[in-house]
Amino acid sequence: MSTSRRYGPAYAPLLGLSLLFSLGAVATVWPWPAASWPNVLGYSSLCTFAPGASFGCALLAGLTCTLRARLVRRRPGPAFVPIAVLGLLAIGLGVSTVVWAGVKAQYTRPAGSAGSVSPGVIPADAVSGATAGE
Repeated sequence: MSTSRRYGPAYAPLLGLSLLFSLGAVATVWPWPAASWPNVLGYSSLCTFAPGASFGCALLAGLTCTLRARLVRRRPGPAFVPIAVLGLLAIGLGVSTVVWAGVKAQYTRPAGSAGSVSPGVIPADAVSGATAGE
């Protein structure tokens, strides 16, 4: 008997989403020399928001996996384990976002400073080679 018949029609799509989000969590930290600037870990990766994007994808994978296990399969077990793991992933996402925002601020020019750069502020194009849209 297939898992879709055993657990219902929602099982396969949630399993697919879990897999997709898990692959996304891994892909975001994959080294990528063509990135416009390095991530906060100090190397150029496929996603310059790594490891925040990895935490976000892992959080989504964990949510879909928990929904699949709890609501579709009706699998019993202590609720504190997925809550603790999802909480740690959310904290990791929050902390890495704050760190990323601080680092990203070094690569962007403040609004209103079209031609001038304050002492100590590095112009965006001199450091990252990024265009204005990035």
